Amino acid sequence: MKYDYDIIAIGAGSGGLSVVERAVEYGKKCAVVEAKEIGGTCVNIGCVPKKVMWFGAHIAEAIRDANDYGFDIEQKGFDWSKLVEKREGYIKNITTWYSGYLKDLNIDLLQGWGSFVDEHTVKVGDKTYTAETIVIAPGGKPLIPNETENASLGISSDGFFALTKQPKKAAVIGSGYIAVELAGVLESLGTDTTLVSRKDLVLRGFDDMIR
Repeated sequence: MKYDYDIIAIGAGSGGLSVVERAVEYGKKCAVVEAKEIGGTCVNIGCVPKKVMWFGAHIAEAIRDANDYGFDIEQKGFDWSKLVEKREGYIKNITTWYSGYLKDLNIDLLQGWGSFVDEHTVKVGDKTYTAETIVIAPGGKPLIPNETENASLGISSDGFFALTKQPKKAAVIGSGYIAVELAGVLESLGTDTTLVSRKDLVLRGFDDMIR
């Protein structure tokens, strides 16, 4: 049977892109399905925007410490919305690059939600595409625990990156590395922040020297 593609990857994040990038090196005809932006969690709502926010927080700390090192610096204010604007522009540059990169590799981007018709057929929008192999790489999303009363009133890490205004106060519930990083960013940028942990240690899965 002749298929439209050798490989279709559902999801254009790190996993799906890695699959098709490597496959085309071996002469395979490939496509990737993505309903949102190319790059997945890391590029759009994960490590990339987090690092931009962390760098902004690092600069804020440096400005506050500068006078102790002989610099005559006055911090007149901080514009959260401007940092967000620059962050989103940086992300846009990456996703635009990815679009061109896929074209250069002759990898088709099928924009929309993918669903299986059968083991060799995927439906995207109102069109169907066939492949000898279909790889599932949809990524993940933060979990809001149903068993925790009123947990839905809070926001997840995705919600953090959707904030257009800086909160005056914030409580970060959790003590893993994501919670600690986001709490540190908020506090350094001027938000009155409280970190809530169930145990007496944060970063319990890490070495003592890091904690």
